[in-house]
Parts: sequence; C-alpha cells; structure tokens
Amino acid sequence: MENNRVLIISDSPDRRNFLEHHVKCHGLAPIRYPNIMSAVKAIRSDPFFMVVVDLSLPIEPKLTLVKETYYYQPDAQVVTIEKEEYLKDTGALSSFSSVVSIGSIESFPDKLEAY
Repeated sequence: MENNRVLIISDSPDRRNFLEHHVKCHGLAPIRYPNIMSAVKAIRSDPFFMVVVDLSLPIEPKLTLVKETYYYQPDAQVVTIEKEEYLKDTGALSSFSSVVSIGSIESFPDKLEAY
C-alpha cells in the first residue's frame, strides 16, 4: 500500500485549510492533529509521506518537530513554510539537508508539483 499521508502542522486554521486543500488536489491524504504534542506522538508512530511544518510562531517547538520527523521518519519529505531567511541565517536546520524550506505559503502548491 502506497503511503500518501501528509501531516500538516500549522497554528492558523486558514493556513491549515489552504494546505489541506492543495494536498487533496494532488491526490494525497492530509492529516492534522490538534496540537504539537499530538503531532510529535504521530511522527513517532505513524508513517507519513510528507510532513509540512508552518513555521509561524512559536518557532522552537516547530524546529523540534522537524528534528523529530527527520529522526523518526527518515523517508518522509519535510517541508517548512515561512522563516526561510531565519533558517538560512541561523543554520537552524543545516544538518538536515533534505528539508525543503519555502518562503511563503503561496509557494506551497508549486512545491507539491515536484512530488
């Protein structure tokens, strides 16, 4: 069975709905959890094709989420949205070379085309 599950982590209902819509349009199955703690549990136990992390504040727990995903889901594609300059300037995810960072949510549908 092909894994087409996409975990979406965003604090904003509007942004989450936008991401879910585009994930569905690409034949993928969006999954969301009510909070970061639930998302971390899911990352540790459920398989995902992609994990999309909207890096609106607070950033530290979301960076931890990315690191957890990289550890527990080594085959999942990780996409971060927003804070692209912050990530480049600080090198916060420099040891995770396969993480794709995009600067705006509007760019997300274009990135999905590659998958």
